[in-house]
Amino acid sequence: MRRLKIIVAIVLSVVILSFITNHGYIWGGIQETYFRGWKNSNIDDIEFRDLRVLDAADATQPWAMALNEVNPFTAEDELWNEDYLTASFLVIHRDTIRFEQYWQGHDERTLTNSFSACKSIVALAIGLAADQGLLDVHDSVAQYLPRFAGDAGRGLTIQEVLQMRSHIPFGESYSSPFGFMAKAYYREDIRSLVAPYTVTDDPGSRWKYEGGNTMLLEEILASLGKGSLSDWVERGFWQPMGAENDAFWGLDAPEDEGGVERCFAQFYATTRDYARFGKLLNQGGKWGDLQLLSEEYTKALMTPIAGLTDACDAEHYGYQIWLGETESGRAFSCMEGLRGQMIISVPELDLIVVRMGYSKEEVKKGELPSDIYRVLEMGLRNVSLEG
Repeated sequence: MRRLKIIVAIVLSVVILSFITNHGYIWGGIQETYFRGWKNSNIDDIEFRDLRVLDAADATQPWAMALNEVNPFTAEDELWNEDYLTASFLVIHRDTIRFEQYWQGHDERTLTNSFSACKSIVALAIGLAADQGLLDVHDSVAQYLPRFAGDAGRGLTIQEVLQMRSHIPFGESYSSPFGFMAKAYYREDIRSLVAPYTVTDDPGSRWKYEGGNTMLLEEILASLGKGSLSDWVERGFWQPMGAENDAFWGLDAPEDEGGVERCFAQFYATTRDYARFGKLLNQGGKWGDLQLLSEEYTKALMTPIAGLTDACDAEHYGYQIWLGETESGRAFSCMEGLRGQMIISVPELDLIVVRMGYSKEEVKKGELPSDIYRVLEMGLRNVSLEG
């Protein structure tokens, strides 16, 4: 009995200390992960979120469907889908669904967490503000966030933040419960988490993938006083693109308490609706007869960093989006997330491939996650297009 009391006292002390030191978020994270059999957050964690709703379109625009008979999966691909718990696989060619399959109890109405795939959505929203003349990507961040004036910002521009060239050492580890991204994912008041960070040396020459950059973009957008990030995306894209289902964005506090979007992740939508962003990119920012995003900004978003500046030689990244080429040299972009969420766009082929899943192979091909090439190859095979 005495030993039990000692254990209880130790546990209670640890819990109290965690809250005193602002690490109480860890216990919520444990509930979301280990108590559900995961080592980390996953695509089915919407039940734990405070949410902001992006309403489905008043006039929805369902995809045309003409399924073909081509199986995109080799025996090796089937094993990969099984091993890495693929939840959905969708191929859309020329605005028509050509292949669609679901696993793990998912279907066309299942909402899944985008993880970092939604970083690209944030970049699209910045483009809306740029098109309206509310900002310019070449502007200094300090114009919108005054704490970056002088040595704190060293002239950092919005474009450098979009391209992950800020030279701000946020850190990107999801495995450490005490790391920046774990705190951003689970704790409240994420703006106070970002606030102390400054630029360490003249920005622009180094590319480094860090979600804190996306958080700065959200804060810049909020400083314009034209609504939340979700408001921008709903009115600028979700409604005009005819989304069939509501989407949701996870907040760091309840909406009525001023919750802010966890803009680097926690966007929840269906596989078919995610594909709408792929079509938007394929069409140069256009949706039907509507130019939702200027062709100029859309092109810049999908242009490798090295194609826009001599300061950095990175060829694999644009504005919050991964870039590459097929084997035959056709350019593609990929909105990609932590668990292998992928919305791949190949403009030259008018092709969109979407994969959602619970895991991915932690291997790279060059600078890109290797699974992007695998998923793209499966999509190309389904519609008999040479990669």
